[in-house]
Amino acid sequence: MTNILVTGFTGNVGQEVAKALRIKNAPFKCAVRNVEKSKVKFGLDYDYVRFDLSNPDTFEQALENIDKIFLMYPPEVRGPEALHPFFAKVKEKGIKHIVYLSVKDVQFLPFIPHHKNEKAIKAAKIPYTFLRAGYFMQNLNMFLLNELKENGRIFVPAGKGKTSFIDVRDIAEVAVLALIGGTQHVNKSYCLTGKEAIDFDEVAKRMSSILGKKITYTNPNARDFQQYMLQKGVDPGFIKVVTNLHFITKIGLAKGMTNDYVELMKKNPTAIDTYIQDYREYWV
Repeated sequence: MTNILVTGFTGNVGQEVAKALRIKNAPFKCAVRNVEKSKVKFGLDYDYVRFDLSNPDTFEQALENIDKIFLMYPPEVRGPEALHPFFAKVKEKGIKHIVYLSVKDVQFLPFIPHHKNEKAIKAAKIPYTFLRAGYFMQNLNMFLLNELKENGRIFVPAGKGKTSFIDVRDIAEVAVLALIGGTQHVNKSYCLTGKEAIDFDEVAKRMSSILGKKITYTNPNARDFQQYMLQKGVDPGFIKVVTNLHFITKIGLAKGMTNDYVELMKKNPTAIDTYIQDYREYWV
């Protein structure tokens, strides 16, 4: 019986969760919008099922023989209420546990979708584990990649604010622990951060040293950032999400650190220098 559904497989965290579940030999399916495209891109070692949060017609098949879910909120979904039909189906199917990837300090941020999604999961009385994660290191090799490769710069409106970067591989480890580690993780919230908080200027310096090429941090204001991204054809909704994310960093709300990862995994989280070295092929 396949009992875990992994959403967000074509992104960074979902794919790392799938890799970690494979290592544990846990039964799971990868939820994707296009099964055939995913087979071509990611290979046949995974079991895929069609799933689209914006299309309720895909829910029934995706949830067949599923009792646990790793759930991500995709940025292209407009408004947290878009997930309400899915939560209703999850409740109807008797899903035993949702591990939901949320955001650090979400309890103090009622204006973001993750806050509302957490409330909706609780209101539906679905057993949960909330992974309230800090800023992903892998953003540097995902949506910041083109600017780094083309212009040698980190281009985000984060000011001089510090953030407690977390490696998505570490998040995936905790997600798998919550999914297969027993009931002690049910109805718990874990705040996942790295062991140090640094600003983007420091990130640029470390990348320059490790990669052997000059990386700078360009600190645009929000308006200039948004206009530049619009000119590049980036989706306006995604631009808004990214702008808000870095505004939180800019005003100093992203620098807090916790010990949750260490307590759960009995080791230190991945250092950003290690991440840069591991992913250097993306930038050089």
